[in-house]
Amino acid sequence: MAIAQKPKRYTADIAPADPMTFIQGATHRQEETVAEGTPRPAKRKRKEPVIIRFDDETINKVDQAAAKRGLSRAALVRMLVIENLPD
Repeated sequence: MAIAQKPKRYTADIAPADPMTFIQGATHRQEETVAEGTPRPAKRKRKEPVIIRFDDETINKVDQAAAKRGLSRAALVRMLVIENLPD
């Protein structure tokens, strides 16, 4: 395989990009109109990441319980926490 020089690009042949053409070509999301008296759909809440450390034996039990229920580890932990919170 022969080593060749990178081909030269002539910048004079390339037209500069027009930012307004790009902006005007974008599709804009239109606000959904909601009839009066109709409640707006609730916005989805963002979940806060939390770090919990488990020893190997506990994490294996959590993984087995999650697999048995067909859930992810995070879903099982969330479910158990919610079920065991005081009212």
